[in-house]
Amino acid sequence: MAKELKDRALAKAKRPGITWDASATGLGFKVLPSGKKIWVMQLRWPGREMQTVRNIGVYGEEPAMTLAKARDKARQYYALAKAGVDPFEAEEREKAEEKARAEAERRAEAARKQNTFMGLSQRYIAGRRGNRRAEADAQEIRRLLVLAWGDRPVHEIAPRDVRQLIEQHLRRSAYSAKAAWTHAVGIFKLAVHEELIAASPCASLDKKLLFKNAKIGPRQRTLSDDEVFAFWRATGRLGYPAGPLYRLLLLTGCRLSEIAEARWSELHPELRRALRKGDADWSAVPAAHKVMTIPRERFKSDAEHIVPLVDDACRCLEGLPRFAGCEFLFTATGSGAVWLGSKHKARVDARMLRTLRALARRRGDDPTRVKLAPWVVHDLRRAVRTNLSALRVDDHIAEMVLGHARQGLQRIYDQHRYASEIRDALECWAARLHQIVQPVPTSPPPPNVVDLTARRRRAR
Repeated sequence: MAKELKDRALAKAKRPGITWDASATGLGFKVLPSGKKIWVMQLRWPGREMQTVRNIGVYGEEPAMTLAKARDKARQYYALAKAGVDPFEAEEREKAEEKARAEAERRAEAARKQNTFMGLSQRYIAGRRGNRRAEADAQEIRRLLVLAWGDRPVHEIAPRDVRQLIEQHLRRSAYSAKAAWTHAVGIFKLAVHEELIAASPCASLDKKLLFKNAKIGPRQRTLSDDEVFAFWRATGRLGYPAGPLYRLLLLTGCRLSEIAEARWSELHPELRRALRKGDADWSAVPAAHKVMTIPRERFKSDAEHIVPLVDDACRCLEGLPRFAGCEFLFTATGSGAVWLGSKHKARVDARMLRTLRALARRRGDDPTRVKLAPWVVHDLRRAVRTNLSALRVDDHIAEMVLGHARQGLQRIYDQHRYASEIRDALECWAARLHQIVQPVPTSPPPPNVVDLTARRRRAR
């Protein structure tokens, strides 16, 4: 017999069995032998010939099913069953559809993130691994492009957006604008290749019009003799690892990564042996032993490059510390290669400026008017190349000192390494560098000037 169910009685019920509700057709309250209380419903469900009992929920407070909710659900099920719809199958379909919608939203969100400019740029950067400039390019892309367009879908970036961003960079730095344009062209080419967009927003822009008022030319900055003197003096006071690393760059004309990532194994075995002994007479060490070999994977021309080391370069190596388990010549952590960032460069600049102002004061000029023109580490290579020309070193030898590949037929037919000629050129440059950083006074100092360096030497 069905009766009117009450919440108070249901809460106290303990005897196993089913009590049918008079207010909702087919609804029953069942107490299991274990004491668990559930809601059941007995109907002739669609597709069935006889009535069957089905479990429709657990009795109790939220999130379980109360009496009021059980009656609402029973009425819904009864209406669906009378309409020929199995409510359980309908719920399963609804759950499946909800799951499919959630999965579709998840995939759409993943696709949206993947198809944002940030996601695209990350794939572009990953595709450049192994490139010599990959790390520097990645930093430029994040700074110049991703900060502006990171979360934007690629297909929403229009030519107007590209033009406005390039113009914004042009107002600050023409070189930054040029780098931003170059990277944007490559990234949007990848977007076209992946069929994310039909055409690159850069394709409809005229580069000449975009950069018509910008003065972008090859860098021509080189260091004057006074600046070289100030640089040598500044690096002598920096200490390891920055000081000797900077000096090796000026002595060899190598690129920053070629020296900063140099390994002990890249030095000639006899040179390593001489360095371990210490206090070597480098003039007595055979020239064939004083070399460093840059492997092709770290050299721009994808070829092995042999760097002759002059005696001053060997002296720089002689003072380097060694760390157990570390193969790099220059390290800040004792495990990986050092990274010379803006902080090291700022310290060099500050010391150089002090020296340049001291030189101006010695000449009788106003030191406050002395400024250090902006320069980058790569300008050291230009200083070496300029001085080699001034020393009348043949152009093709000077270019090989810098590791520039020979061109045309010469590259194909002339396979001579020119090792002795490159060493002679670097020896000439080392001698010239000595003249710059240790100039011979042309006239005796005034009587009231005391040579403190000479005094310290005498005291020793």
